[in-house]
Amino acid sequence: MKRTSILAAGLFAAALGAHAGEVAGLPSYDTDADSKISKAEFVIAKTADGKVSEEQAEEKFLKADTDADGYLTQAEYDTALEAWKAAKGEPAPSGQ
Repeated sequence: MKRTSILAAGLFAAALGAHAGEVAGLPSYDTDADSKISKAEFVIAKTADGKVSEEQAEEKFLKADTDADGYLTQAEYDTALEAWKAAKGEPAPSGQ
């Protein structure tokens, strides 16, 4: 029961963080909290559920890293996220 309560509290805190103006994805991918996502952080996050292979994740990262510095900034992540959603036929976020 304690484990469930701790997990629920963690998920609630993450949801609150997302509602506080943070972009969903970047904070959870950015495990070292340096305000950018490394290739390793991205690949680990994208392959965690087993739906994306390491090669697919690396390919997505390389396409998103438009300045080829080995990191995704908030702007690069936002741009890539919009492109990925558009490719899936999902509507663009409102207000943009």
